[in-house]
Amino acid sequence: MKPQSKYLFVEIAAQRCLQLMRGAKPKVESGARKYTTLAITEVESGEVPWRLSDGESTDLVSSGLREPIEQE
Repeated sequence: MKPQSKYLFVEIAAQRCLQLMRGAKPKVESGARKYTTLAITEVESGEVPWRLSDGESTDLVSSGLREPIEQE
């Protein structure tokens, strides 16, 4: 699911970019050489799961983005 808000889109892409920088495997095939470009492509294609936190907190809670990265 692609976020409707451009600000939310940027937040999700930024968190995914950090995850890619820490060693996460890409979710889409891309010729992108930069983590930011790859993260944007993944969010645009709807491959990055996310959800908003409920009521009390306004922080974005991206499903799977705050979990530790498994290194090979």
